[in-house]
Amino acid sequence: MINQEKIQEWVKIFLKHVSDIGVEEHVKNQEGYKFKAVDTFMRNFNIEADDLVSMLESSIVNNNLVAGSWYFPRKMLLIFATENPDETRQILRNLFDDNKKVSKRINETKKSFDELMLLRNKRLGESSHSFIGIRFLSLLLSYRYPMLHNALKPREWNIFCKFLDNDFSIPGHTSDGERYEAYLPKIEDMREYLKQNNEISAIKDALTSGLTFQDDEFRWITQDVIYVVAQIMQKEDVVGVDVEAIDSDTTAPEGVDDSGEKESLTTGERFTYEEDLQNFIFENMGKISLGGELELYNDSDGRSGQYYNIKDVGTIDILAIDKEGNFVVIELKRNSAADAVAGQLGRYMQWVEGNLAQKMGKTVRGIIIAHSAKNSLSLSAKALRFPVSIMLYKLKIEMTEL
Repeated sequence: MINQEKIQEWVKIFLKHVSDIGVEEHVKNQEGYKFKAVDTFMRNFNIEADDLVSMLESSIVNNNLVAGSWYFPRKMLLIFATENPDETRQILRNLFDDNKKVSKRINETKKSFDELMLLRNKRLGESSHSFIGIRFLSLLLSYRYPMLHNALKPREWNIFCKFLDNDFSIPGHTSDGERYEAYLPKIEDMREYLKQNNEISAIKDALTSGLTFQDDEFRWITQDVIYVVAQIMQKEDVVGVDVEAIDSDTTAPEGVDDSGEKESLTTGERFTYEEDLQNFIFENMGKISLGGELELYNDSDGRSGQYYNIKDVGTIDILAIDKEGNFVVIELKRNSAADAVAGQLGRYMQWVEGNLAQKMGKTVRGIIIAHSAKNSLSLSAKALRFPVSIMLYKLKIEMTEL
């Protein structure tokens, strides 16, 4: 049964966002590139092309839908097409065969690419993964048949489905194909509602202006609405000062004042949103002293360690690995961190140990990064059976005269 009130509330947030920034800004600098990417794929894709690699390169635009700091499915697809052109062509034929059930095609395609990856790793003596999972495969399907299929980003789609139905969940070992189908009823509810909304139709028309692709079935505008609002919901609604420097060399046990909270230099030396802090840590991971050189973890499904969701436990702000492949769980607080944060971090580390680290023979440690910290946080962290570092950040603005 469709929850009209919840859907209306979600769409209201989206429309306010677009109204605040302007339709032109939304199209030009935020979401318009996605619609252009669909158009490019539709104009260039030809499974029978003699040069499979060149065809795929021209069809799949190299943007953040298919590439990130640690997410390279487009690159791996091109490698497979270069090294195993016949097998890759047949795998794609199967993925795009709409005579077969979509969940079956997604599972078969993932399995086929996993097998190619296994053979490649064995040949080269590597342990890499392909990054090809539900996110990339659903994107390819929605590129090829944008009237029929949906591009998914599991984290945002989980937020959306939980918003509509608090009891929504997908069991941990559900296959990619079944996960794709689990989202469909709620996506369809949203899509049907959007098709009747004149304001959404106008935004869709702006996003597809000048393109051959017109999104007549409202699938990509539905993706737009779900993604944008889910992103908004992940941000903290707190006013602060947005500046661009960080010093993370301070640790919690020193300099605690009588109130039990770390002193800060001014009242405004903090990020506006927790996501800003997260992005800064993520983008500067190699420059900040975090107890060794770290990189973002990515699992076998290509899920990024940034906002790494754990079913029934929560979402890890940053899940990283060190040079030895040991896991580092990072919890962020743009403002003050109370002792309860240690318990939250402990649950995440226990999950990572039991579900990831032990299988690989690796260890787990934690880091809490905050602007200030309660004195009791240090005691709570020491009570955990995992090593935990507590670091405080402060922000600075430097002015230089030209």
